Amino acid sequence: MATTTEKADAKTGMTQNVEAYLKGRFSEAQKRFQGLEGEANKAFRALETRSQVAAKEVQALWTKVQAGELRADPRVQELTKKVDEAGVELRKRLDGLQTKVVEAVGVASQSQVQQITQELGRLSKKLDVLLKPTRRAHASTKNSGGAASSPRA
Repeated sequence: MATTTEKADAKTGMTQNVEAYLKGRFSEAQKRFQGLEGEANKAFRALETRSQVAAKEVQALWTKVQAGELRADPRVQELTKKVDEAGVELRKRLDGLQTKVVEAVGVASQSQVQQITQELGRLSKKLDVLLKPTRRAHASTKNSGGAASSPRA
């Protein structure tokens, strides 16, 4: 029976050794975790401070934009000029492209429709002038002294 007692003692010793080893490793891991947590808190506070500074800068710029102070800056004026020039160039290109597409499709462009409308208006006025004497003559022969208005063409 001495051997079973020795085996039991050996198992107990090993269990205690494993337990002590695991406790040691666990306490080391806790210390490392606490260190990492402290570093993370420091980094978070630093980022929070930086974000507050950036927010103040953005607010200051926004105030300047609303007040129109940045428009006096030569760099902003130069950029504004470049943007305007690019916009004009883009409009020209789009107009050219639109003209090519309209020609390819065979549909009248807006300017052509406008010209046709003006021409129709002019011709309609001429037609009204030419038809007024005949309308009056027909109205007087058809209406026997009535005060009816002349019909429109």
